Amino acid sequence: MGTRGEERLREIITAATEVVAERGYYGMTIQEVADRVGITQAGLLKYVKNKNGLLTLVLQRYDETNKADQNYISSRLSLTAEQREQTPLLMPEYYRIIARYNQERPKLAQLYLVLRAEAIDPNHPAHDYYAHRGERMRAKISALPWKLPPEYDTPYKIGRLSMCIGSAMEGLQMRWLGEPNIDYLASWAEYEDILFPLPHWEGYR
Repeated sequence: MGTRGEERLREIITAATEVVAERGYYGMTIQEVADRVGITQAGLLKYVKNKNGLLTLVLQRYDETNKADQNYISSRLSLTAEQREQTPLLMPEYYRIIARYNQERPKLAQLYLVLRAEAIDPNHPAHDYYAHRGERMRAKISALPWKLPPEYDTPYKIGRLSMCIGSAMEGLQMRWLGEPNIDYLASWAEYEDILFPLPHWEGYR
């Protein structure tokens, strides 16, 4: 695929992301995506075989672009153990970065939540993606050298902590996207005071 073809494919994925975020997978049609790109349905199908294939590309793009959290982790893991004593890996800070990323990209946050709700259906093409995503994320997070209060002393406890935080964040995102008067980042700061209360979390936030 040449440069022009790659550019066109990016346009198709961007348009599909917008449509799925607005209407869900079941509400998306190949024709509407083609219309947004400004090509025919036949022209779009030269780049992707069918609707399921288009959804696969959308999810791949989501994973490829949703890297703010990984950049934070990588920056800390690249430090020596001595340097990490001064600049530790902090879970509240990690989720704060994710919150800022979501606030800057509401369409991607909406895409994630709309598909997550639809994919409860075991026949949904994204069902397996979401059914195992939480387990994969908890396994990744629980294996990292976080600086945490001493009671979080096993991978299981760290994984459960991350699940509670992630659930709170998804719930707030749902309210924020549906209630325009909500200040997402200010609300997340209030959530932090509940999830990571001081003075117990002093030095860990």
